[in-house]
Amino acid sequence: MPSAEPCTSLPMKRAERRVRVERLIRTAISDLHLDLSEISILTEAASGYFAVTSLIAALAGADRVYAVTRDSPHGTAGEVKEYIEGWAADLGVGDRIHVTTSPGADFASRVQVVTNVGFVRPIDRRIVERLPYDAAISLMSEPWEFRSRDVDVHSCRSRDIPVLATNETHSRLQIFRYVGLIALKLMLESDIEVYRSRVLVVGSEPFGSAASDVLMNNGCEVFLLQPTQLSDLAFGDSDYDAVVLVEYRDRQTLVGAAGLIDPNVLVDMGALLVHICGVVDDAYIAESGLRKVPNTTVQPGYMTLTTACVGPRPVVDLHTAGLRVGEIAVRELRRSRDRGLAEEKAVGSGLAARLDDGLGRGC
Repeated sequence: MPSAEPCTSLPMKRAERRVRVERLIRTAISDLHLDLSEISILTEAASGYFAVTSLIAALAGADRVYAVTRDSPHGTAGEVKEYIEGWAADLGVGDRIHVTTSPGADFASRVQVVTNVGFVRPIDRRIVERLPYDAAISLMSEPWEFRSRDVDVHSCRSRDIPVLATNETHSRLQIFRYVGLIALKLMLESDIEVYRSRVLVVGSEPFGSAASDVLMNNGCEVFLLQPTQLSDLAFGDSDYDAVVLVEYRDRQTLVGAAGLIDPNVLVDMGALLVHICGVVDDAYIAESGLRKVPNTTVQPGYMTLTTACVGPRPVVDLHTAGLRVGEIAVRELRRSRDRGLAEEKAVGSGLAARLDDGLGRGC
């Protein structure tokens, strides 16, 4: 794994209105029937709303939660440890969560569910070979978001350890709708009124439709195009208040000198570029004078902002669902010792998705 980025001098982000966050956690645990009794978890300890993962597991009855952390631009390991341990103590589950800077491999032999979140990655051979027979890997994402460098799937298959994704379109989750809310928030913060605005959304499914629906429901005139349709688009005949990029899969440059959209065209029409995901040429965009929000550069396949920027619910719901996927697989493994049946049972719940359909498509 590459070394951590230098720590920021800004204060570590902490969850606002913890009473509400705790209510969301308990509701999600109840709605998704999460019961981690007699199961131990390997996950991360993180700042802001991403602190909830270990708390969810502990509140759902996990025997032990090993939460790996380290210094990052979002806070020091010491700050994160103090933050989560204090919150866990207030919830009465402090004895169940062990926040550590030791590598995940040190705890692999003691856990059944391993999540693919931040500081646990990569889930490599060192971790996989130490996992017990009833262990499962739970991905807090859809199959097509999978990155081969994050999980050694071949080692998992050789040991019959299930690797399952989470179905983010499940009716209780609807995670992709929050992508539209990110666009809505960024536009409002940039003095684009949304209501009665003309907006071009560029993105394949499921992001494109999800973002378009949210914007249309708030009074936008929305034009949705796939990246492959951009070459047929005559910008000279259409003026947009904003162009929203929500393209996760296509690796073409969408906006740039050699991109499908010339940023100078957007400058001429006074449009705002809302960049949530999709490949862009940031240097050329800056040179053109086009305003882009957020003003952040990310690698292809990553979002400029996570859904946590609109609030804790999407993180709470997704991570509770991911833990539930792992729980279902573990309990079936204990019953049958059959990876195929464990994956079938999890997928049958509606919350899990098989990895095979998206294997190797991620960055």
